Amino acid sequence: MKIIDLVRHGEPDTSIHDDFLRPLTLTGIRQAEMVSSKLQKQPYTHIFASPLRRSVETVVPLAKKQNISVETNNLLVERKMPEWFDSSQKFTDYINHQWLDFKYYQAGGESLQHAQTRYISFIKDKCKDDEHIAIGSHGTVMSTIYELVHPGEGFEFWESLPYGSTLRLKVNHDAYIYAELV
Repeated sequence: MKIIDLVRHGEPDTSIHDDFLRPLTLTGIRQAEMVSSKLQKQPYTHIFASPLRRSVETVVPLAKKQNISVETNNLLVERKMPEWFDSSQKFTDYINHQWLDFKYYQAGGESLQHAQTRYISFIKDKCKDDEHIAIGSHGTVMSTIYELVHPGEGFEFWESLPYGSTLRLKVNHDAYIYAELV
């Protein structure tokens, strides 16, 4: 059985609009340290991360404690958004539409279904049976994976998912049998 810990990045500095360069805030850095302390005794075989800076910064303290390097992979990026929304209402409307229709996206963006499929593909290809890995991840994609095990609950999970939280997955022969916060 594969065990995968999806670690949501710490609080990001949203004043930086470049998705790849957006760092953690001071609070986010503290959250990364808390993640590291909480997970330091887990027997990880690999630590992967989205190449987005905030995800890497979140798992680096854990990787240092485990003496494992962080491997980034483009399949682990957050769901691609079509634009930087100039109002919270536009963002909320877009998110609500995506959760109602997993295939919905606007030009330049990506559907939740496609983002979920990317993660499933990564886990299938990169995570071998009997491995325990950590992935520096993103809230929306984590919630789409949660939806696999808990149909109809992904949106509510996303709304309540704190920065720096960890979703543990158990995958047995490509069947997602467990998804809970640890």
